[in-house]
Amino acid sequence: MIKFFRKIRYNLMSENKTGKYFKYAIGEILLVVVGILIALQINNWNENRINANKENTILTSIHKEFKLNKKQLDSVVGEHQIAHRSCAKVISMFPIKSKPEQVVLDSLGAHLWWSYGGVTFNPSQTSINALQSTSSFDIIKNETLRDLLISWNDLITDYQEEEQRSRDHIWDQYDPYMSKHFDWNFNFKDERNNFNALQTLEFEYMVRGRYDFIDQILYASGELQKVQQTLNNIIELSKPQNN
Repeated sequence: MIKFFRKIRYNLMSENKTGKYFKYAIGEILLVVVGILIALQINNWNENRINANKENTILTSIHKEFKLNKKQLDSVVGEHQIAHRSCAKVISMFPIKSKPEQVVLDSLGAHLWWSYGGVTFNPSQTSINALQSTSSFDIIKNETLRDLLISWNDLITDYQEEEQRSRDHIWDQYDPYMSKHFDWNFNFKDERNNFNALQTLEFEYMVRGRYDFIDQILYASGELQKVQQTLNNIIELSKPQNN
């Protein structure tokens, strides 16, 4: 092909057809430019197709992972709610009589057992860590989704701080007090339990404190609601295109 164009140029020059030669040269240049532009367009199309495939693979991974994270969070929140209700039930019994009936003691023991809670939300971070380690967040076209993924780690850290404070309260104050006065299973049929401790202000203070820490997790801080909303948004926005 190059020889063919070269031959045409040579013939035009040899016939002293300068005007036609320049027109031909301009045309040849335009053809070359058009060829380059077409090649660039094809290359861009290929790159876009490859990136689209990569994004779809990443979105599929994110969607699956965050659906599992949501399932775990729902379970954790359910445990917090059980502990919250149990604390509220114990608080509703205050002040406790010096010699409560056995049915009351049985109910009290069950609710004290469930008042511990202590579970924590530890979501899988594989997909986000992969994006972070390779600086690949830009491959996510949806700006809202990209911003949610980038802010996810900070959001989880803030929420987990609430859970950690609650766990610290359990092991630093709540459990040491309970273990000093009551048996492991809160079996109040066992006469070795210190029933007098049930009437103390310290006991009431411990249970109310436990209630407040769980309430902080579930409602007061607002961190849980942010996590739940972000989880739902990420799941919705990460739906792969072929879904």
